[in-house]
Amino acid sequence: MVLNNKCKKCNALCNSIHFQQNFENWASDNDDIDKFIQDTELSEHTYNLEEHALEQMPYDRLNDISKNKFSKVYKANWIDGEIYKLNNTNKNWMRCESGDVILKSLCNSKNITIKFTNEINIPFGITQDPETKDYIMVLNYNCKKCNSICNTIYFQYKFIDWTSGSNDVDKLIQNTQLSSHKDII
Repeated sequence: MVLNNKCKKCNALCNSIHFQQNFENWASDNDDIDKFIQDTELSEHTYNLEEHALEQMPYDRLNDISKNKFSKVYKANWIDGEIYKLNNTNKNWMRCESGDVILKSLCNSKNITIKFTNEINIPFGITQDPETKDYIMVLNYNCKKCNSICNTIYFQYKFIDWTSGSNDVDKLIQNTQLSSHKDII
């Protein structure tokens, strides 16, 4: 909540004010997604973002989307880069340089509800495929060990949705696949 250009919660000009003032300039056509993004942005009560801010991203701000035929996990280049702080002079976001991200398509998600937020792994943002109308989470791509999109990252995102039906088999497969740091996309 904004009062005299100061945030009521932290009594300062913080990032949440700038986000809130921009709410009317975008919408995802899904009230649950809009509310989730807005609630996340309203929790940013700092000048420098210690955690990245969740954004509603236009699909056309992602390029070089590399898809493979086996999954709904893709690699793309995010043209704008993530927000890291607000420029108080011109009131524009300062951003990191463009960089690679992972896109995880939420299949048949045109009518997604707020329950999807339980499955989100701290994304940079959410976009929507203009053809299928499916929502897509935009996630950090860096593997901490090899600094690339590798098998480990790919399989971490796949294991959320997959099981063989046997805990022992699942554990063996996961341990084997999560130890491989070869580029996959």
